[in-house]
Amino acid sequence: MRKFFRYLFQYAILAAFASFVYQTAFRRDTAPVHDRALWSQRDGFVAISYSGITLDGQGGLAVGKDTLRQHLEALSRAGYKTVTTRDVVDFYQANKPLPDKALYLMFEGGRKDSVLFSQPVLTAVGYNAALYLFADRLKGWNRFFVRDDEVRKVADNPFWDVNAMGYHSGLINQTADGHYGYFLSEYLAAPDGKPAETPEAFEARVARDYKQAYQAIDAATGKPPLGYLFIPANTLGVGLPEPLARPNQKALQEDFALAFTRVGETYNPREADCRALTRMQVGPDWTADRLLLEIGSRMPKSRFLDFAASVSQGLWQVGAGEIAAKGPRLTLANPAGKDGFARLRGSEGFENFRCEVKVDPSPDGASLIYLRYRDAGSFVRIQTTADRVLVQEKNGPSLNTIFQYVLPLDHTGPVAYDCCVKSNRLLLAVDGVNVSPYPIPLAVGTSRGSFALGSLGDGGSHVASFADLRLATFPPRWVEAGRVADVPLAEARTLTTVVLPAASLTADPINDAAALVSVASSGVTAFLDLPDADAAKVGEIAHFVANAPASLVFAKLLHGFVLSLDRFPDPAVLAKTMADLRARGLAVALRLGPAGKARLLATDVALAPDWLLFDLPPAEGEDDMTVLENRFDKSRMLFRAATPDDSTAVYYDVKG
Repeated sequence: MRKFFRYLFQYAILAAFASFVYQTAFRRDTAPVHDRALWSQRDGFVAISYSGITLDGQGGLAVGKDTLRQHLEALSRAGYKTVTTRDVVDFYQANKPLPDKALYLMFEGGRKDSVLFSQPVLTAVGYNAALYLFADRLKGWNRFFVRDDEVRKVADNPFWDVNAMGYHSGLINQTADGHYGYFLSEYLAAPDGKPAETPEAFEARVARDYKQAYQAIDAATGKPPLGYLFIPANTLGVGLPEPLARPNQKALQEDFALAFTRVGETYNPREADCRALTRMQVGPDWTADRLLLEIGSRMPKSRFLDFAASVSQGLWQVGAGEIAAKGPRLTLANPAGKDGFARLRGSEGFENFRCEVKVDPSPDGASLIYLRYRDAGSFVRIQTTADRVLVQEKNGPSLNTIFQYVLPLDHTGPVAYDCCVKSNRLLLAVDGVNVSPYPIPLAVGTSRGSFALGSLGDGGSHVASFADLRLATFPPRWVEAGRVADVPLAEARTLTTVVLPAASLTADPINDAAALVSVASSGVTAFLDLPDADAAKVGEIAHFVANAPASLVFAKLLHGFVLSLDRFPDPAVLAKTMADLRARGLAVALRLGPAGKARLLATDVALAPDWLLFDLPPAEGEDDMTVLENRFDKSRMLFRAATPDDSTAVYYDVKG
């Protein structure tokens, strides 16, 4: 009875505020301010969602409007700035930047009270949000949901985007014993539980549902929906069988620019699949402080030191198995029939980093260290068994062993690893010994990813044990030298690229190839500097590199060329030259002095170098740098750094 009166009260509130809905919730207020010209962050964004907003916070997963106000005010004070669905699409599809602490705010279900009670809060804080709804409810009987005649006003409101959760909101395959299925994740079943549709009929039904959702929202709002929220979460791309997943993924690709398919994590890095994004659902009992802590525990980290406390701090996302802290150690037990897996939250997008960790080998199974984990089809990992170490890489359907090291017969105790991962190379030491004379090459597809631990064993018998973990990322660091002898290879662990002169290529290609081998053996990529080369000369040298006596070495070890903007009066010619080099598999770094910087600011040609190399130190607070950081990835902008007195080399670092 209490529940009945609460719903009756809720209906009365909605009826009493019907005019308020149109005058406040659906009217055009002053739009949230988005200073997109000042945005320069290209790392990722946070996504959080609310299942519903009510007057008093009563009713399942709904959050009270006062709690919502506290949450959004706290997020605003912490510096979070909301972005629109279009901003997220442009981030992934057009490499456009986002603001620092970018926040994508979502409301699920299309409830009218979510719009009604959150609108004053959004207005006060200056935030915008995305409303995700089932399109069949636009014409449904339930007045709790935004209707067809109201949704256009929501879409026209500058505080809201309207997106889809599918068309059919009803469950399928419901049985007397409580089983039910979601519309897009099961075949239709007959009363006896057997499939009542063919795979072809399922594919047609799925495609039709996505089309209907898109078309219904487009027709009702006059604005095509960009985003999609897949229900149930954590199935598509995770555990949904391939015959069921494939039609959904195909329809998403055809109809929607981005999709949220997962829940639990809140941070989406730039390497994420834009149709497999994640959001964190906010609990109805969360305080503002807890919300900030939950977000903070999932944000990217550059260092992780307190290994033993990581479990109690909630820093591990456990995909399968059980993780526990035992003194200074972490243990991960794998469940029967599955691989144990735990990913370190905040390690998304790890690119250049060092890792030290000790692993206890076991005859019962294998322990896994994932150095770059993107998903189940893309990762680099180290597998430790009782007698050997395997470096494995997966970048597609097959798992490949790319390096193997047999432990000494008299080996006892833990295996101590010292790894350095940078660019597409892995430097590996085991028990203090460099086990490979050359860096282990990695595929381009595994260039970034999360740090994770794993456990393999038959019948859930293995408990992997890890201790003394040290992780530290480091930014790109380049050095330019006249010859390899001047390159400080003693610093090779944190040196990412060396720039060598290309002038001697035609004179002594064999020695130049040897120089590249020396550099690559330290895990450092090589660029050749072409300071005096115009378009014709660049083409000539690129052709020579491909056909020189040592061209096989050049093709494998040369990463790209450094071009000078001063040598290209016509930026269109430069753009074409860059495209020609990329077609040969070579990257381009564009060198800029003060005059070149001014020219780059002034040009309206879409130049897209892989790196910008400034022959000047970074400056703070310059408007022109803000403009460049808005146009180019600032993590790929390097500035001349101070040179040690005893060095003839020139260093380039990212802006600190």
